[in-house]
Amino acid sequence: MARPKRAKAKKPGPELIKMSELARRSGVPAPTIKHYIREGLLAGPDVRTSRNMAYYDARMANRIRVIKDLQAERFLPLRVIGELLEPPPSDRIRADRERAQRRALTALAPAIEVRPSSARRKRSEVMKTFGLTRAELATLEKAGVLELVGDGETAGYAGIDLRLLDILAEVRRLGLGDVFPASVAEPYLAAVRKLAELEIDIFRHRVLSAGALPMSVPEIARHAVELGERLVVSLRAKVLPAMLEGLAR
Repeated sequence: MARPKRAKAKKPGPELIKMSELARRSGVPAPTIKHYIREGLLAGPDVRTSRNMAYYDARMANRIRVIKDLQAERFLPLRVIGELLEPPPSDRIRADRERAQRRALTALAPAIEVRPSSARRKRSEVMKTFGLTRAELATLEKAGVLELVGDGETAGYAGIDLRLLDILAEVRRLGLGDVFPASVAEPYLAAVRKLAELEIDIFRHRVLSAGALPMSVPEIARHAVELGERLVVSLRAKVLPAMLEGLAR
């Protein structure tokens, strides 16, 4: 007697939820979600049981949050967001865009790098000229503020590191060495790293993801560095006095 054939188990499909639940899980209002659907960033309902009742892929909740974040935090237009993301319901950036952007950023590094003199001054000379001890220099090297170039007795510092050392020496010449010790450069470096990460993030998602540009990307990079420096200096001059006045009260 032939055995009855077993019915093939159906593969479980995606979880389907109503629009109200999709809005709750994503933290984005239903009208905004519907706008994303009209703009092609989200798929429409997987199942529509009536004119006013539809069910959506629950995985879209993560994608909706990513879209909202890219809009709110990186100020990207929906067209650019749609080009950056994998097809719905994925919430990931397309791998080819990531690779292309990484290549572009690598190519831009020489364009935005400041290239001071390549002359090097030995560590022993730096200690004498700038008034820093070997221990202080070692601490700055460990923190990543300075980079020791070379080996043995010829080891020393070059480029921007010499500028940094000159600033630290100026602090001491003014008699402020105890107030602002050399180690103060470490928290400054941490803050500047955060600022640089923000600048790269803005550049990456505002310039590299844009369409037509008024000039070449390297030219934009050079202008961005110059204007960014001026912007930071001006904003610091705007914010710092008010904060100091607040502390003095």
